[in-house]
Amino acid sequence: MGKSLRILVAIFCSVIPVIILFACLEIAFRYTELRNAHELPRHGENGTYIPVKMNSYYRGTMAGIPVSTNRYGLRDEPDFNPEPPAGEFRIVSMGDSIAFGLGISSQNAYAKVLERKLNETGGGSQHYYVINASGPGISPSCYYMALKNEILNWHPATVLMEIELTNDVTDEALMRWEMDPQHPGYPMAVRGGRYVVSWDGMILSSYVRGPYFYEKTYTYIELSRRILNLLYQFSSPKPYPTSPGECYYTLQHEHYLLTPKRIEDGWARMFRALLLTNELLKQRNVPFLLMIMPSRFVYEPDSGAHQNSFAQRLVARAVDFARNNSIPYIDFTQCIAAQGGDKVFLDTVHQNEKANSAIGSVLYEHLAAITKP
Repeated sequence: MGKSLRILVAIFCSVIPVIILFACLEIAFRYTELRNAHELPRHGENGTYIPVKMNSYYRGTMAGIPVSTNRYGLRDEPDFNPEPPAGEFRIVSMGDSIAFGLGISSQNAYAKVLERKLNETGGGSQHYYVINASGPGISPSCYYMALKNEILNWHPATVLMEIELTNDVTDEALMRWEMDPQHPGYPMAVRGGRYVVSWDGMILSSYVRGPYFYEKTYTYIELSRRILNLLYQFSSPKPYPTSPGECYYTLQHEHYLLTPKRIEDGWARMFRALLLTNELLKQRNVPFLLMIMPSRFVYEPDSGAHQNSFAQRLVARAVDFARNNSIPYIDFTQCIAAQGGDKVFLDTVHQNEKANSAIGSVLYEHLAAITKP
């Protein structure tokens, strides 16, 4: 046996055990991750300009509710022509799982409540179509990229955009922008975040910089969580803010990453995305309405942790930003308070059908005057 052949055999004999070990780990971690899952999260795919988006023609359940998508990956919407037919006034509603209507039927989400009210009272030959272009796990940077790359091709007459601060700020804190070298300050793509589509099509939570192949493995997902948890446990002082009242949304394994500076970077990235959205829509002469949603923490009685006052300050900061930058907005704090406050939430951020009905009614009152022919 020649020397070259012996080297190749040695390499082969060294690599094969490593591959077998990794395969065993991958299978074990996959089993551990999914064995107690009530619903297999197969609804997402890797996006080209955003980290994750809804699958086209998905059929399944999310939070116990049947969900289907059209060719654009939009929940319970028909396949529509990008060019609106004659007589159609097209509104696009954008947001995350709150606007998506997670936990309730799509027809009871506020976008469709608004659509029904406009058509019930519209009269004449004009038809109103409110497209719910929202999706779980995305945030304002992703909304801007979707508008720029796809949604404006649908010729919306108005765009609604929902934000919720406990969730969106930490989402943005974990993302990064790939900048357009021809247009400094403008992103070409949004990467990273806390969700990834694994090699078998499951959406899982981890910390990703993406798109990198190893981040799609269960081995990386499990090890990254454990390593980040260990780093946080051994950190002194703790990187994640520990001031009284802190109520930002986390999955805990990212506590090591969510430093005060990084959270402020998340605020800055979110605000920059909203400014770019407002600028883009002004250029196209498309009216824009920012919807500022409170979390349940806003309404909870003060238990000594002061989470309610912290959550109220988050909403106030977003309101001040919109007002100071002349962005049309509605703060839905009072609307939800009138429906029962913390009693109309399914969890800390998602509202029930009663709250969605009220939100749709407020939107109708706001939009009716400017959408009537």
